[in-house]
Amino acid sequence: MRNEHHSTIRIALVDDEGLARDSFSAVLTHEEGMELLTVTDSPRDAVMTAERTDPDVILTDLTVGQENALEILSRAQGLRAKIVVITSRDSEESLFRALKLGARGYLLKSTTRHELIEAVRAVARGNAYLCPVMVSLMLDRFKILPPAGGPHGSAFSELSDREVEVLKGIALGMSNNEIAQDLSLTIATVKSHVSNVLSKLGLRDRLQAGILAHRKGLTPH
Repeated sequence: MRNEHHSTIRIALVDDEGLARDSFSAVLTHEEGMELLTVTDSPRDAVMTAERTDPDVILTDLTVGQENALEILSRAQGLRAKIVVITSRDSEESLFRALKLGARGYLLKSTTRHELIEAVRAVARGNAYLCPVMVSLMLDRFKILPPAGGPHGSAFSELSDREVEVLKGIALGMSNNEIAQDLSLTIATVKSHVSNVLSKLGLRDRLQAGILAHRKGLTPH
């Protein structure tokens, strides 16, 4: 069994589209702090390999070959890896089916390198990550934010440059500690900025703040 405090994120990739598979493999292989354990076009092979190598994250399409990859992975016994879906399907039905089957991340294959890396990191540390297009679907479905004319609409311009940077970190699923390290601030200062952001924008929590950041275009597309 691997050391639970190992700093390297261990990844398995499952995809039957050659070009996409090669592209994702190249990004993950050369990213510091990540280790690509296996690349396969068979979800069943991925399960067997994962049982031996115990990855932190499995990156998979919804359907691989003729098989429902997500269902196969979600049924696997003792598989601790968190699943990030990366697919061309941008429908609400696909998103909610993936979430129901336990996916912690959902990306489109048009994603950027930066967004792919951020999604893997966010999910590996226990958070969830949805690409901006799918966040919009969630917003339309559940109306998570206050109405467009609410306090957050007019108050956004009142945020300082540093508060905007903190808001970006929240949207990327970063913890206060990670934001502090990224911006060279103390954790206490970050907590103060987070509190100010929520107060100025009239938002309830970090989830609403992150969604608003997506709406405002502060995160990679």
